[in-house]
Amino acid sequence: MSELSQTDTQSMIDQLHLAKKKYEGDNQNSSPKIQRVPNVLRQNAEFAKFCTPNVISFGPIHHWDENLKQGEHYKLLWTSMYVEKYSKDTKKAIDQVPQYLLQTVQDNLVELKKLFAEDAIGTKTTDKDLCLMLFVDGCSLLHFMENIDKQNPQALKLKLDQMMYIWRDIVLLENQLPRRLLELLSENGTNLEYLMIKFHSMGDIQQLRALQVPHEAKHRTIRTPGIAIEFTNMKKKTDSEEVVVQLRSKRKPFHLLDYARTFITSSTSNDHVDENGVKDKQDGSQLKEMAIPDKSNGWLTYKNIRDLKAAGIRVKASLTDRWIWSSVSFASNLFYGELRLPMFMFDNASPYFFRNLLAYEMCPDFDNNLECCSFFCFMDSLIDNGEDVKELRLAGVIQNLLGSDEELAKLFTDLGGHLPTKMFNNTWCSDAMAYSKKYIQVKNQMEKHYKNKWRTFGAITINTYFNTPWSILAFLAATAALALTSAQTYYNVHPQN
Repeated sequence: MSELSQTDTQSMIDQLHLAKKKYEGDNQNSSPKIQRVPNVLRQNAEFAKFCTPNVISFGPIHHWDENLKQGEHYKLLWTSMYVEKYSKDTKKAIDQVPQYLLQTVQDNLVELKKLFAEDAIGTKTTDKDLCLMLFVDGCSLLHFMENIDKQNPQALKLKLDQMMYIWRDIVLLENQLPRRLLELLSENGTNLEYLMIKFHSMGDIQQLRALQVPHEAKHRTIRTPGIAIEFTNMKKKTDSEEVVVQLRSKRKPFHLLDYARTFITSSTSNDHVDENGVKDKQDGSQLKEMAIPDKSNGWLTYKNIRDLKAAGIRVKASLTDRWIWSSVSFASNLFYGELRLPMFMFDNASPYFFRNLLAYEMCPDFDNNLECCSFFCFMDSLIDNGEDVKELRLAGVIQNLLGSDEELAKLFTDLGGHLPTKMFNNTWCSDAMAYSKKYIQVKNQMEKHYKNKWRTFGAITINTYFNTPWSILAFLAATAALALTSAQTYYNVHPQN
């Protein structure tokens, strides 16, 4: 065996220094970089196909894909329309606008490149290519966000089905564009948050602004593919009404996918997050005090919604923050328990949207509490097959537009198989994932109710013998007959004088 030379040793030392320097450089930004789906998920072909665009690409990851060439035509068309509008609004000559915006991108290219992972840009893309690409992609996305309207897809020179497929591609993790790029290409005063909600609502929020809604109606709900967004309705602004969409998180969303995730994972007890996305320590300690797992419960003995129903646990839709995923609670009564869950609407976009949310949370540079992973792990513990989905559907928790109940159950099963939170169960948890403790607490509360024999026996008795109005009437009739028979017997034995 040959000995290591001084050169070999020095080479290893250099590699160690380089690895540390690269890590420190990668973690200078507080925001996660635009990057590929983590390889641990990409290795699963079934998962990967829901993370790959089918019509259009944004950003460098899929820019060179030959199957997406049709989308390049749409992007150039929308960019020309955006430039024309920008020219009218800013009083700039129409030929000066592309020069001005391209120069803006080029002047900030060093900053913008740091918002993408190295393998996202790749060696094939030169700085010139990247500059032109970001100009076209950013302008076209802004035009799409400004003009998307499912009532009028012609505004984007599309048919409705084309608009839907492109919308679905835009929410993919690998198709995201950083907020900073959109800010550079936008006019001064552009409200990006409003454009983001308009994108996710497919223009519905614009329709609602035109409605005469009474001031007493404080909340409205917009249903979009994949999610439903509830917002505070109407703030007085001169003589018109303005829709107010408030995210509980104080930081600005990094991109479109992050906007949706920020909304649906907002804590019902308010997120304490500063503008840089750093969590307040008080928020984590509050969760820690709230949901310390009860280790005396041991393993969970219930298997699904049907088991809980047999034990007298009813499922109902959450009363407050109905569309927020953390809106989960459990209350135990004499014989019955009540599990409150957030409301869901599932459609053909849901499998794409949910998988990309999970992939986003699992990106190595995204510091988060695995909120979406924790929630789907919780839901996977309740759903085994279509019968469980049916119970949730009948309870008003789920609206299934995806297909059969079995298909939706399979979606939860597939999602559950890729979750890092599967490594955690109800008997222990990690402070690094404090968000999941609420679900662990609810699981333990249900387990405690489920294992109580007297409550379970009472619930089974009621469900067996008093589960329909006819059985209740029969019981009352039998009770009345027994009472009358007893009274008649008494008077026969003790006749009155």
